[in-house]
Amino acid sequence: MEPFKLADWVLQGTGKLSTDTLNGLRSFLHQSMDWSGDQLEKLSDQPMIRESDVGRALYQASRGMKEGAAATSDALSVAAGATGYAFEVARKSVADSDRTVEQILFDNVAVASVAGSSFAGVTISKIQPSFRLNGENVSLADISEDYRRQDRDSVKRGPLLLIPGLFCDESLWSDSGQPESFAAMVRNLGYYPVNFRFNPGNPIPENGRALFTMLNEFFAHEDFYESRPRVLSYSQGGLILRAAIYLSMQPGAPVGDYSRWLDHSIFIASPDGGSYIEKLGFWIGLGLSRVPLPVVSILGAIGNERSDAMKDLSHGIIREEDRAVHHPDRYGLDTYHGELDNIPGTQIFSSISNKTEIWGSWFGDGVVEDTSLRMLSDSVFRKKKNPEDRVHHLEGLSHFQIMNSPETLKIVKRILAD
Repeated sequence: MEPFKLADWVLQGTGKLSTDTLNGLRSFLHQSMDWSGDQLEKLSDQPMIRESDVGRALYQASRGMKEGAAATSDALSVAAGATGYAFEVARKSVADSDRTVEQILFDNVAVASVAGSSFAGVTISKIQPSFRLNGENVSLADISEDYRRQDRDSVKRGPLLLIPGLFCDESLWSDSGQPESFAAMVRNLGYYPVNFRFNPGNPIPENGRALFTMLNEFFAHEDFYESRPRVLSYSQGGLILRAAIYLSMQPGAPVGDYSRWLDHSIFIASPDGGSYIEKLGFWIGLGLSRVPLPVVSILGAIGNERSDAMKDLSHGIIREEDRAVHHPDRYGLDTYHGELDNIPGTQIFSSISNKTEIWGSWFGDGVVEDTSLRMLSDSVFRKKKNPEDRVHHLEGLSHFQIMNSPETLKIVKRILAD
């Protein structure tokens, strides 16, 4: 159930309670929210995060929680005298908030551009990482057969690997891009698109190993042995790609380091330092689980039962051994391991706000904080050939809107046409 719909359901049900129950609820919410605000403030003052973006964000959240406690208490006092009216107003406020968030983050974005249609109605546990062709899981032999059927001029540049993000499949590329789709642009430039799909519930290193296995098979195939494909990745797909490249650097890797097999790699909105959405999910879940009230602690326990993929996304974990590190200890953990040092690459990311104050940079693209998006900008991408063209920061776009930005398509097209 979506958060706003859940809130509406709670308000609708609570609106039927008696005045005495409302007064009890007012006291309960005020005390628990005020207590939670105290805990968030204590968390923000921990030495390891006190001066960080997360520490400052937690402090601001604690202030907001306390102010919310007072506002909630006042609002429910009014509701005790006019239950029906007050709760209708509250439900309208929730609906307005829902619309506001939708406008800020998702306006003018096709749903299919950020969520693959092949996941609809499919049990996540049954999804296997695979090559994709014509909306189906296929083998490399199927890919090879289709590639051979193509007119040679239409695929004169060879294969292009397309690595989608979380809950995305090959429809991401056909439904995104302005004024033409990424899929059409790739075809028009003479590339043969090689699509992948991953299980969104699997840990990032596990999906990285799956990509590693598929790429080893791909590079060893007679049709693709000397192709040196370019790669286009979106969001979490960038982490999966980095995980696969890291595995190729290890002793005994079947085809060796991918730097000899891959050409240019383009990373769009890659959360290289993780996502603040998931970081806050952990801390709020932890805080709720510590609240000495049964209902609230249960909510905290439920909140911490997030998928392995989401937990890895907290700090951009790409190695299996780093998954064993306790969440609070991941702050300061080195999550880059030299995997892109010898591969030509470009990064493209965006910010919703062009302001440089704490909230502007922390909010980033609405899903990933600015520091995460920029984590490899200076240390990796600007150290490559043509450093002035390796990092592209777009403004006024969310994590999802960047895929439909004409500027994004223009940058990608120029690189692939080179």
